[in-house]
Amino acid sequence: MADRTDRGVVLTETGRFGLEEIVLDEPGLDEVIVRIEATGVCHSDLHAVETPGERVPLLLGHEAAGMVEQVGENVTNVERGERVILGWRSPCGRCRSPVVA
Repeated sequence: MADRTDRGVVLTETGRFGLEEIVLDEPGLDEVIVRIEATGVCHSDLHAVETPGERVPLLLGHEAAGMVEQVGENVTNVERGERVILGWRSPCGRCRSPVVA
């Protein structure tokens, strides 16, 4: 499948954002592409919007829900068509820092 273009809300400069076209690459070996059906702009997004010097462009809305469209070759815990919830700091069990319960 070829790369495709989609849309997202992007911070373009401090305090300014807009709906932008985004090119999506094929998923990497351990990556998943999710068709976002609902998202929220949380406090960390607001912080990025209001903080001078934040790296831009920045795609907002990292806490979301949607449906898996594509999975990378090594992905075994979700399948195409499955509904998922995305969270910015959700432990995956493979991160460098151990998760403390």
